[in-house]
Amino acid sequence: MPKHTAVRVVPYAQQRIFDAMMDIEKYPDVLRFIKSLKITDRTEDSLTARVAVGIGPLSFSYTCLITALPHSVIEVTAVKGPFKNLYAKWDFKPVSENETEVTCFLDAEFQSRMMEMAGGQIFAHQFQNAVAVFERYLKRQDRRKRNSSEKEIIS
Repeated sequence: MPKHTAVRVVPYAQQRIFDAMMDIEKYPDVLRFIKSLKITDRTEDSLTARVAVGIGPLSFSYTCLITALPHSVIEVTAVKGPFKNLYAKWDFKPVSENETEVTCFLDAEFQSRMMEMAGGQIFAHQFQNAVAVFERYLKRQDRRKRNSSEKEIIS
């Protein structure tokens, strides 16, 4: 699978979108292609997670190392699993007080030629689309907060 880069400006402060994307335990609830995720190790500046992925007929699991530079960079590297290599990076740059440019870079290749042909492009698309999915997730959170605030005012 070729390298992929996507850039998206989201209507959220840098810290808010970064924190949402670093809330790893919520991934199975937010990203449909992640079926389960278990953190197996956590240190001050990194964590290791076992991730189960299901995209259509394609399913696999892998272990990854996730490191972060608070509010500016998230990096993911495969440690074990079906990838020959997996490196993903998200850069978060403030555009304004309430807007952030998120750049997603993915360099991944499956060990198996068959898996690469069957799912390489699908996996890349899902991975790159993650920022848009988190943007929608934050919008839903905002709506719920507004609705519950309105209900409290009416009560």
